[in-house]
Parts: sequence; C-alpha cells; structure tokens
Amino acid sequence: MTTYILDTETTGLIEPHMTEAAYSIVDIINGKVNVLQEPRAKRFNPLKEISLGSMAISHICDEDVMDEPPHTDFRLPSSVEYLIGHNIDFDMAVLKNAGVTHVPNLICTNAMSNFLLPTLESHKLVSLLYHFHRDIARAQAKDAHAAIADIYFTELVLGSLIDLANSQGHEINDIESLYEFSEMARIPTHLSFGKYKGQAIADLAASSEGTGYLKWLLKQDTVDPYLAEACTNALEQSA
Repeated sequence: MTTYILDTETTGLIEPHMTEAAYSIVDIINGKVNVLQEPRAKRFNPLKEISLGSMAISHICDEDVMDEPPHTDFRLPSSVEYLIGHNIDFDMAVLKNAGVTHVPNLICTNAMSNFLLPTLESHKLVSLLYHFHRDIARAQAKDAHAAIADIYFTELVLGSLIDLANSQGHEINDIESLYEFSEMARIPTHLSFGKYKGQAIADLAASSEGTGYLKWLLKQDTVDPYLAEACTNALEQSA
C-alpha cells in the first residue's frame, strides 16, 4: 500500500493536459506525516497549447516542454492506494486525460481546510501555508506553483490540518482514518454558490422554498456527488 502526495501543472482549466507532475511518498503514523520519499518532478509535452493563464501561474511555456515525453507517458503505479492533494479531484482528472485508468482513494486537503477553518478568508494552498507556517511561507512561497514546491507545501499543511483536526476531537492516526476524515469533510454543510450561497443546507431543507431548490439541484447532471449526498441527507432528515 503506497500513498502519494501529488500535484500537477497543466495547460489550463478546460480539458487540462499535464505539463508537469510531482509527487512524494508518505505515510501517516500516529497522526504525523512521515515522508518516505522526497518530492520528485517530471515535465511532459501536453500535446496541446498552454494557456496564457497557466503560463502566468506555472511559468511553463510551450517551448519549455516541446522536447519532453508526451503526457500520455505518465504512469501511476497500481500499488498507489491513496492520492493526497489540494483539489486532488482536478489532478485526478488531469491523470485521466493522460490515459490513467487506476483511480486510488482521493484525500483532499482543500476539503479538510474548509471543514476545519470555515471562516478563513482563503483556503488556497499558499494561504494555508501563511496561516500555519508564516516564516516558511515568507521565505519560500514565491516558488508556489512549481509542482515540486507545492508538494512540500502540501506536506506541511497536511500535518497542520491533522493536528488541528485531532485537537478538535477527531481521531486521525493513520492513512485510513485520514481518508475517512477527508470523505466526511467533503460533504458540505452550506451552499457555496447560487442565490442561497452561504446558507446552511439543513436550514434550506426545513423550508418549502429551500426544499424545492435542493430538489432542483439534485436533478442537475453536473451536481457534485458530495453536495448531492448533503442535500439528500438534509431532505430525508427534514421529512
């Protein structure tokens, strides 16, 4: 059983192809992040044009990767049982666009941070680094969005989130309990968009107008499965 912390740089948000991938191998032992292999990175030719927005973030240009192997050469070992990342679902989609068919259990530090720190101004990775590790962020955050730097930042933020969760009464001791916590944290308690943005899903389910909206959401093909679970649970509990 292997656990990767993974980050990708891509061509953009629409049908993203990989321009760089970085990972480290970690384990969670007694609630602490143990790094078994230091971060490694590899660039790939995405076989499509890199957007200007992505260039501005990653500073990887088309000419930088034109002689690299195609992104479809990326391989994710079948031994990888857990993938950890900030917005890891996006990275998994990037891997699928490269032809990866093996889908490990996904652990999302973004979901964890939103659950544990709901009132924090920003839940971006570097924002969390400044929140938990100000000195390191001041010295190294300028390297953010180099994939290998983001792996190191994610390791630090993950450790702090586990400490915070355990201080609040949760029990994260190993990778399995971390995955279970991440899955729980993914289920939203409040809507983050639309005319009811910021309102509690449970409160919406208690009103006729809110119930109608939640039922409408559930009929949408693009509804997030974790949001769908939250809406379904709220509607069942209010029935």
